[in-house]
Amino acid sequence: MKIESQIQIASATSSFELYPDGSESAALFANGRKVLSIGRIRTGNFDEALGLAEKLRRHMANDTLSAEAESENVIPFGCEYRVKRQWKFAGNTGELTDDIAADNGGKIDDLSLEEIFFAGEAVGVNMLFAGEKEMQKKQISPVIYDGSDLPMAVQVIFADGVRAEFYCGDDLWRHNCAALSPGAVSRHLITAEAGGIRWVRHIFSLPEDAVAEKRPWRFKALFAVAAAADDLPEKADLLIDGCFAAASAHRDFRSFIRKQEENSTPVVRISGENCCEDGSHVSRPGKKVLHGMLGEIFDEYIWSNTVMARKGGSCRIVTDIRGLDGSVIAGNLALVPGKMSFPDREEL
Repeated sequence: MKIESQIQIASATSSFELYPDGSESAALFANGRKVLSIGRIRTGNFDEALGLAEKLRRHMANDTLSAEAESENVIPFGCEYRVKRQWKFAGNTGELTDDIAADNGGKIDDLSLEEIFFAGEAVGVNMLFAGEKEMQKKQISPVIYDGSDLPMAVQVIFADGVRAEFYCGDDLWRHNCAALSPGAVSRHLITAEAGGIRWVRHIFSLPEDAVAEKRPWRFKALFAVAAAADDLPEKADLLIDGCFAAASAHRDFRSFIRKQEENSTPVVRISGENCCEDGSHVSRPGKKVLHGMLGEIFDEYIWSNTVMARKGGSCRIVTDIRGLDGSVIAGNLALVPGKMSFPDREEL
């Protein structure tokens, strides 16, 4: 498998770096300054930072409007836990998919996802929880949040005006599945410390006498730094109201984009609640399964701009989703993505 020493992905105003080993799996930069660090996974007493890198490779996608990479690391202790990551980056926004499994038939009975560190002098912290109408504005104190409920999104505003955000709302149902295992304990701890804001994500731990499932785990998240401000379109060419994770919403969206003429610049407005409980949207028909939709919108943002770029146009997606007013990620989707590059491998 191909292992690169480092991967750099850059847009006009931000850049993203991936590392095969060490305490960081990735870092996000705005105008050359690190604003977000993504750490490593822990399973019980075993830390991925002490593991072995088996893969780190990249490829440009969608006519250079986005870049993708994949990595794979093994924790060579216990059941030999394997961590696979898939990365996407476009329009100052990234997507991370984690797949965690025990190679030798073992069970995962304690799991902490990557620590998130917002680097810089913070002057504001906003948090969004499922079903809330707006983000909570938090006081910056040694302990900003300590609880078992998963924040859908955490946004940090820095003294230099930069805003960064980490979102995991689409995967509320996966987090809830882990947290609701019999005897499970979950904890999210957000603290202010020298140099920034840290989010420790302890997804679950089970008591010693509990029976853990022999199963792999998958978690997805989005992260972003704010792009340059721009005026939002007042009118939209297509309105979609409701959960965008629904198959019907994707069909309507793609049908509309395919019909667009050359050199057109359609605007799509998506409105609704920030969460939905229709399990059919996440392949769980007939069940109430709590999930968001911002990741689904991001994927279609990449697809639609790829299609429109080949027609000499672009697509902007304006979200009117309750609670996401001021969201960094949502704001980026309303802008046209710029071209991506690999500064460390220009020949690609």
